[in-house]
Amino acid sequence: MLYSGANALLLRSKWRQQRLLILCYHGISLADEHEWSALYMAEDVFRNRLERIKEAGCNVLRLGDAVDLLKTGDLPPRAVVITFDDGYYDFYAKAWPHLRDFGYPATVYLTTYYSQFDAPVFDTACYYMLWKARGAAFGWPEMGIDKITLDATSAWRSGDKLIAWARQRRLEAPQKTEILHALAARLSVDFESLFCRQRLMHIMTPAEIAELSAQGVDFQLHGHWHRVSRSREHFRNEIEQNKAALERCGVSAPAHYCYPAGFHLPEFAGWLRELGVRSAVTCRMALAAPGSDRYLLPRVLDAPGMSSDVFSTWLSGLAFWMPRKEYPSDPTQLEADPMPAQRYSAS
Repeated sequence: MLYSGANALLLRSKWRQQRLLILCYHGISLADEHEWSALYMAEDVFRNRLERIKEAGCNVLRLGDAVDLLKTGDLPPRAVVITFDDGYYDFYAKAWPHLRDFGYPATVYLTTYYSQFDAPVFDTACYYMLWKARGAAFGWPEMGIDKITLDATSAWRSGDKLIAWARQRRLEAPQKTEILHALAARLSVDFESLFCRQRLMHIMTPAEIAELSAQGVDFQLHGHWHRVSRSREHFRNEIEQNKAALERCGVSAPAHYCYPAGFHLPEFAGWLRELGVRSAVTCRMALAAPGSDRYLLPRVLDAPGMSSDVFSTWLSGLAFWMPRKEYPSDPTQLEADPMPAQRYSAS
């Protein structure tokens, strides 16, 4: 019996019926990504999560319906929403087949800039390749990286330097991909296998987005460049481009938003309201209540380090009353609007 004692009482309680659990995922591993980052989960672990949701008798809802029902106090018992951030190809290949097996709807907050390129997202690919090459000697003086032996700390710092170098020059995806090819060659990492054949860290293509949208996947807003800005004009442009790109893929009127890496400022809610956005989610670990701010909805980031038993306490709501780890928002997402790329050759 998975649910007994306090868990079982809370699952059946009026308190739980008045609250919405919004689960947050990022990636399901295509290879060994779950060994590298807590944002990735092994496929079998993810399927076990869906089994737990079913065994708890949870009602998995579409996001828009759940937000409306939360406000009116009409949620069904044990309401859950399943969300994925970013829109990586692994959702198409690994997550959606399992969700479809269970008949569960899901929302993908999709960042659209990289969907137009057949290339991995630069930042995540940099960190991942440097992690893959740990133990190897590495240096790239032109990028400000002296000769080192890569370990967990130096790999992360080297990734920071590469990313900062590219950001300072406002490079776009094709130029960043040149850097990734050069980095893979320096690290003896098989770029072709990982990023071309397996498509690690790729955002779904417009065709894949259209296919899943037609199957009922709910695609929503996550910013075109996965950035926010203190400038109202730049902030609006980021979301308007995101919305237009989704609609070109056949997504109908996306109107819900996920703050990139959870970062938000007080003025963002008003700007979102002006744009017709109906809700926005954060990375604050909690269940949403009827009085929750529609533009600051909490979510529970489910990670491989969370045990099945702890996951079950989130389904019941018991975890809400217990000490828990919070995930701070990432201020590096705050950036001015993109500028034209500078010329760069990785040769």
